[in-house]
Amino acid sequence: MGKEVSLSFQRFLAEESLRLMIRACRAMKMSTGFSILYYRCSSALLFILTGCSLLQAQDKADLFARYLTGEWDNFQQCWMENTETPSHRVWVEHPHRHIHAVFERDIGAGRWVWQVSYYEGRQRQRIAHYRLRLIERYDGQLQSDFFPATGDMPDSALSPTIIWTFSDGYFLGRYPEDSSDFYFLLKKDTILLLDNNLSLNHQSEPYRLLKCRFFRGWIQYPMEHLQKDSVYFYSGLLLHDQGGTARLRFPDGTLGEYTVELTQLIHSHRTPIMKLAIYDKPEEHLHWNSRAIAYAWADPQARRIGINIRKIASGWTLTSDE
Repeated sequence: MGKEVSLSFQRFLAEESLRLMIRACRAMKMSTGFSILYYRCSSALLFILTGCSLLQAQDKADLFARYLTGEWDNFQQCWMENTETPSHRVWVEHPHRHIHAVFERDIGAGRWVWQVSYYEGRQRQRIAHYRLRLIERYDGQLQSDFFPATGDMPDSALSPTIIWTFSDGYFLGRYPEDSSDFYFLLKKDTILLLDNNLSLNHQSEPYRLLKCRFFRGWIQYPMEHLQKDSVYFYSGLLLHDQGGTARLRFPDGTLGEYTVELTQLIHSHRTPIMKLAIYDKPEEHLHWNSRAIAYAWADPQARRIGINIRKIASGWTLTSDE
């Protein structure tokens, strides 16, 4: 990867660091005089980000596992790059592909082993599948290697090793032969990824995947084709907040015309929101600029969200804090 890629990624790290600093100040009810500028990260900031950590290697591995395990999606990034609304759009030369990643612990293969799958688009076409193994290095850092998804662990990995350094709540990943430039970032709710070994198109801007929170819920909607003036209460549904959808099905097995979607978006480049939208079309017909017949929004960390437009109502509750 060239210096343009490296510097672009460093800029993302700088923005993430400033975002955390501002959030901490707001939590302490302090006024901030920060002006967030898009600039290339200085060597001084990199020194701060990659400084020594007081965590022991075992604690780092436990924290890495808690961060990584789960499902991730760059729906928000893709929506901002494809929306036709100028006040929300981020203009890029090459929009990112819509990627959904699943990191599932594979305890049978080892304590720090994950089954990893990458999917593309709403239809979830799998584009990569492998195992990731994490080990503790002699220097206190962590190392991840990639292996085939099945069979015994071979002696050699599929792709280059990644070395992870922990500092200030981040894990920063780099290749062993490049001690100064970082290409990966992992924290509790975000993965920044510059990786051309996973069938992703070459990008100078990282893929920004956000961790999925899962919600259980219900939908009440009309079923006029079965009984006039009747409604059906459809419960036990599960979706995530990074573009997750629920397709509705009537008691006779036929599919309803409505789709419910839950997303985390940035309104006008400033205000993060969680949005619950209802569409009068099946999910396979949705695109980045589909118009909802109704929607509601809440704080991104909200544990419950709902909507009632008489003809159709829906409510969702977070399954856990993880």
